[in-house]
Amino acid sequence: EQRIVNARKKVLKNEASPILFFMELRLMDIGIVAAYTGFWKWTIKQHMKPSVFKKLSDKKLQQYADAFNVTVEELKTMNVHED
Repeated sequence: EQRIVNARKKVLKNEASPILFFMELRLMDIGIVAAYTGFWKWTIKQHMKPSVFKKLSDKKLQQYADAFNVTVEELKTMNVHED
């Protein structure tokens, strides 16, 4: 729980992208995210920077959204509605 809270704070302070938050929320590491998305690990590290994340294409955002089982909108806003 604390790691999720810390990740959310980092994203809100523009120190990390929402990818970090969802990795903590879903208990995933970069290797797991790489396996689900098909991105290289170093690419995911780049995408975890807010400035890079903001420039990602809809296709790449959709790959992350699918991996984290959320919509692209939820990915961008960190508003997750668990069923």
